[in-house]
Amino acid sequence: MSSAADFTVIVPCYEAAAYLPETLACLPAGVQAIAVDDASTDGTAALLQAWQAEDASNRTVLMHAVNQGLGATRNTGWRAATSEWILFLDADDVLEDGWHSALTPALKQLAPQPTWLWHPYTEWDGKHKRLRQTDRILQAADLVTKRLPLAPSGSLLRRQTLDEMGGWSESRDLVEDIELWMRLWQAGHRPEQWSTTPWTRYRTNVGMTKDVEAHAEKVLARLDEFVTRGWIQVSDRKEAEAEIWRQVGRTHHKVGRWTAARDAYARAKPSLKTQTLRVLTYFKIPV
Repeated sequence: MSSAADFTVIVPCYEAAAYLPETLACLPAGVQAIAVDDASTDGTAALLQAWQAEDASNRTVLMHAVNQGLGATRNTGWRAATSEWILFLDADDVLEDGWHSALTPALKQLAPQPTWLWHPYTEWDGKHKRLRQTDRILQAADLVTKRLPLAPSGSLLRRQTLDEMGGWSESRDLVEDIELWMRLWQAGHRPEQWSTTPWTRYRTNVGMTKDVEAHAEKVLARLDEFVTRGWIQVSDRKEAEAEIWRQVGRTHHKVGRWTAARDAYARAKPSLKTQTLRVLTYFKIPV
């Protein structure tokens, strides 16, 4: 049976000073949390030190001497935790008010079988938020061809499971989140929804969304790896690529990069909706 505090929040940080105060503020006193500074130079360390001092018995700050990347920073965090469950939260995202009072009893009531938990999330540009539209994940290929209902921020994994899986990929040239999801799936783990409430606000105007095409290339390289390993078929890879470029197009579209959005839509799977979106870019009509 889980205790009331049998989870730890892991916050990987790099050059996060602009958004970190909001993220840290969503972690109430008494919650076990570990923040890892990946050799930031922008004031992140000072913010973390002040945050830790407010609740030193529950808050830990770890520092990388040199920048190691997101996967390695998450790994440093969860490996320092001793709780049964690990909750990941990126330094530019936020958990909504009430998340702690909902999660604590939910974990206490869980059967021992679940190893991987998620809840819905909203997309947030710093001013407005909207519920992320997602699909059901029923097979391995869905992890790359469907709209995932889970993001790293807000995902919960048993520490034992992370240890068995070796944690997050530390490659800086390939995307790390879908790689862990795929390895979990191949090992027999399945994501289970613990709440219908969108507790996570996922910020869409920083991080990978600022350099979305470079991120897309990292995803495509990871898909090639999945094909080689026999985890997905070549046809799945082609379908996933079409969906990736649609998402790239929408990301450019949302911030008014009209030509880039139009080019990305042209590389996506042809559909009436995609063609309509592409036409909107000629008239600079936002979505």
